[in-house]
Amino acid sequence: MDFNTRRIFCIFIVLLSVANLSGCIFTETDSSNDSENENANENTEPYTMTTHCIEFELPERCFMLLVPHNITGDVPSTLVVELHGMGDTNQMQFELSAFAQLAVEQNFIVAYPQGEELIWSLDVEEVDNGMDDVGFLLAVIEHIKEMHSIDENRIYMTGWSMGCMMTQLFAHEAQGILASAGCMSGYLMKDVSATISIPIPFMEIHGVLDSVVQYADNSVNFMIGFQSTRGLNVGAMQNLERWSNLNGCSGVVPEVFDSNDDFDIRGYSECENGVEVRLMSLYLARHNPYINDHDVHNKPGNPTDTPSTRILWEFMSQYEKQEFF
Repeated sequence: MDFNTRRIFCIFIVLLSVANLSGCIFTETDSSNDSENENANENTEPYTMTTHCIEFELPERCFMLLVPHNITGDVPSTLVVELHGMGDTNQMQFELSAFAQLAVEQNFIVAYPQGEELIWSLDVEEVDNGMDDVGFLLAVIEHIKEMHSIDENRIYMTGWSMGCMMTQLFAHEAQGILASAGCMSGYLMKDVSATISIPIPFMEIHGVLDSVVQYADNSVNFMIGFQSTRGLNVGAMQNLERWSNLNGCSGVVPEVFDSNDDFDIRGYSECENGVEVRLMSLYLARHNPYINDHDVHNKPGNPTDTPSTRILWEFMSQYEKQEFF
């Protein structure tokens, strides 16, 4: 099945499930783009948004960079790298996730890389844009460190749907870079070793009513859409257990950290090097768990307005890389 056919299938599944259309599952620098440019926001915004491009595998691969005005460079800044879903752009992810608001409120920098062909290479043969996206994201981080004073102990990654899958792949493949990782509506799709050498805190948030990346078992969508067995018997709970195994967590069943009428948070706190692994299950949410998402019937994807982005960031930001080495 070629890429265009897979994209058509993806759109069909999204429409069928009444979810948001976009974002289903799924160096040498070009200095001319490194200054504040025509994409910079008006000064009325509490941040500056610029676009930067680097030479990596292609003549030009780009990312947007949000820098709150209060950041001066006197103190090294926290960096969050945020990844869009399949069929989306980095601009759409910026508008969707609310990490920009948190960045201004808590004074950190956010990078929004753009996936080639609107997808990320998951190191799964059937879902691949032919790019080394782990290498590209490493290059983006290094390029930002050349432009700004970045606290290397406070670099984080997040994303939605296919961007969540890419976040998990990066956390596994580029060990020792991130302080923690957390994302929305996606699973680690690559076959990986049973454990990792550098444990990393990880949290995933998933809508129980998600029919695009299914909460219980994503086998049908992944196997039909991409003709891949990588989705066989993969769901939110299986993904939690996978990260528990990777991080050497103990416990027969997940602990319950929070439970109410809208969601529960469960996972493992007894893991190697003091890390934790968590899953937040939003009972009434669909594929898109952000509170500002609406489907084609103008019903919220997260109808209880649970502040999922803030909850995710509160988990991620409590960790610093230096705690584990």
